[in-house]
Amino acid sequence: MIARRTILTTLAAGVLAPAVGAHTLYPQWVAYRRKYLLVGCHRKDNRTFELAQTMIEGINHALPKAKARPARAPHPERLASLIGTDQMELAVLGRAEAHDMRDGLGPFKPYGRIDLTRIADFGDYVLVADAGFPQRHAWMISCLLYTSPS
Repeated sequence: MIARRTILTTLAAGVLAPAVGAHTLYPQWVAYRRKYLLVGCHRKDNRTFELAQTMIEGINHALPKAKARPARAPHPERLASLIGTDQMELAVLGRAEAHDMRDGLGPFKPYGRIDLTRIADFGDYVLVADAGFPQRHAWMISCLLYTSPS
């Protein structure tokens, strides 16, 4: 009886293994991106997170349906990877980081040139979007950020 149960358990595990192995979080990421407007920032520079939070508050106040949220990457190179593969559309970066990412220089060289559109300037920081981000949405966000009372 125990041997039979072990055989059945082993067979069931063998049959289910491909389905379990094929499971990935990627489909959930796609669904999450569709539900929320994600603004990328990174942990190597907390100022990017602070600026993203401020922008998100303004966006959610004026456009609650956007459901804007921060997406905090460990470093700016991860943001380059996400933007370059169309997994993220917006990011707050230092001006030098944005320049290097756009031109594929320095730490961004492995990702190649990434076509970015500057949406807003905040001193040494910029809000950028990938080139595929709808111009109408970029214009709306830019207007909202520049006319916001805060």
